[in-house]
Amino acid sequence: MSEPSDDKSDTGQLYEKFIKMRDEEKFLYSSRLYKIPTPEFAIFYNGTAAKPAKEILHLSSAFKNAVDRDLGFLELEAPVYNINKGMNDELFSKSPKLRQYAEFIAKLRECMILVSADYAQAVKEAVNHCIANGILADFLREQGGKIVSILATEYDEEAAKRVYGEELAEERAEERAEEIAEKLLRLGTSLEVVIEATGLDDTAVRKLKLKLA
Repeated sequence: MSEPSDDKSDTGQLYEKFIKMRDEEKFLYSSRLYKIPTPEFAIFYNGTAAKPAKEILHLSSAFKNAVDRDLGFLELEAPVYNINKGMNDELFSKSPKLRQYAEFIAKLRECMILVSADYAQAVKEAVNHCIANGILADFLREQGGKIVSILATEYDEEAAKRVYGEELAEERAEERAEEIAEKLLRLGTSLEVVIEATGLDDTAVRKLKLKLA
């Protein structure tokens, strides 16, 4: 909900700070292997699509082409935690603030349904409700006005509907392409022809072939 800042907070800059604090020259010029802190990644999901409490996301799933195992490639596995209200109770028990954030988002969605014609008003009502009920109260008292301003400015309902419609159309087109690909594969059509006929990438077609095997 905040704009990118100029402070050195991303992973690369944190490692840069770590190196400079230890002995930058040794890290840069020594032939010895110097150990660095192990990076850990986690993603919090609070969208509206149905998602499990936890799943693993792979960076390679976003690659256009299949990974060539004979060459070096970048991979990242990160757990995705569904932090919608009613999910991941164990995680929420360890982080009350995270639980309260989930409650704030749930209330915001409830208010959006009640006053769908006025998004800014929905945000204000959600903020006021949470303050009154001790949900992120101190934070919202201090930052509530800024949050209302940011959310009301950044959210474009028409744009959101347009993007959702486009995504839905793409999903249906892909489903149709997969149906055609399956039929072609059952007929013994080569991978190259299936890829050309459906527009699916090599990885998707190979997965379908394995499923049918």
